Amino acid sequence: MKKILIILFILFLSFYRIGNAAEGIWIDLKSGAIVSQKELLEDLSKARIIYLGEVHTLHSHHKAQFELLKLLYNRHIPLALALESLEAKDQKIIDQFINGQLSFKQFSEAIQWKKKWPNYLDYKPLCLFAQKHHIPLIGIDTPHSIVSNVARKGYNSITKKEKAEFPLATITPLYRRFLTPYLSVHAFMDKKRIALAIEAQRLRESSMAKHILSFLNSPLGSQRTICVVTGEIHVRYGLGIPQLTQPFAQRILLFGSKEPLHLSKREKQISKQLVLDHQSFSFIPSTVADYFEVLAF
Repeated sequence: MKKILIILFILFLSFYRIGNAAEGIWIDLKSGAIVSQKELLEDLSKARIIYLGEVHTLHSHHKAQFELLKLLYNRHIPLALALESLEAKDQKIIDQFINGQLSFKQFSEAIQWKKKWPNYLDYKPLCLFAQKHHIPLIGIDTPHSIVSNVARKGYNSITKKEKAEFPLATITPLYRRFLTPYLSVHAFMDKKRIALAIEAQRLRESSMAKHILSFLNSPLGSQRTICVVTGEIHVRYGLGIPQLTQPFAQRILLFGSKEPLHLSKREKQISKQLVLDHQSFSFIPSTVADYFEVLAF
């Protein structure tokens, strides 16, 4: 009987997939139920912050994010778009692009986007859509020089002025325990380096949260829902940025993929094999996200 039920469930998912090929299958991780696109959008319309977690180099994730942004726009939800891949210090140039004063090429060259973020072209469809429909585009990341300094020497190594501009949120034991296995994948990481890397990670999330909240509390953002495109590690279990952007209503969305993750020769050299399974995160009391999209079977 159990075998028959499993087969029927797989067949159901297959037919559901065929009928909803454009959007994939969405699973509500709070209820465990499959939800329709209509149900998903209805719930997302209640949020002020929608986190779209990604693995930065997976094209399927970028495609899914773009499709979702279009669906939200077509539902007439006043939107803003925030990208981790854009630094907040470049906001004036970002605004010039959104206002049509710069082409995408001029914009990306002006902020040296290719140098800072090699796969920057994956974000081009999102940026052009925002420009076309006058959707505010917000840079939220911290300058690389600050993050790098903290990762090497710690938060106390930066100046008082820098600390005022880039405050560091509390690093809880739960957050530290969650992040440590991910950082341990780097072969050169020891306890001291992991501790510094956690500070640098929390600094980035603190800064990103600061800019998200600043926008939502501004005249331009007070009536908008902001879609935040960021690495999924910054939003999993709500322990990263979402923890710092309460009490605004928010939803966390993650995307599945069968697309292989390609590592460069250098990345392979500095990595070590690490198995992160169900048991690895069983200590976390919350679900990994609000919704998960199954893109392929």
